Amino acid sequence: MPRKQFTSQASSGRAVTGFGGGFGASTGSTFGATLSPLGYVTEPPDFSAISDPNTVVSFKNLSKKDSTTKAKALEELQSIVSAHTENGSEIEEPVLEAW
Repeated sequence: MPRKQFTSQASSGRAVTGFGGGFGASTGSTFGATLSPLGYVTEPPDFSAISDPNTVVSFKNLSKKDSTTKAKALEELQSIVSAHTENGSEIEEPVLEAW
């Protein structure tokens, strides 16, 4: 009498558990990443001491995501600084601190 050989077929439930759980299941370490605080995030600078509102807007535009906005903000700050140097006036200390 021939013996019946049973082959084990993986059910979808067992196949998924071999890969770290089901959809959305967390095993504590995703792709070998470890939990750590974000060290590169800093608080935005304080612009309240800058007297010129246009300079404040230019500095705030530097923190925007769009590269065109950043480029325009740098051009505006460059023109502000060159205007101060042409007039012989000094640049405010809060502007230097914000930079």
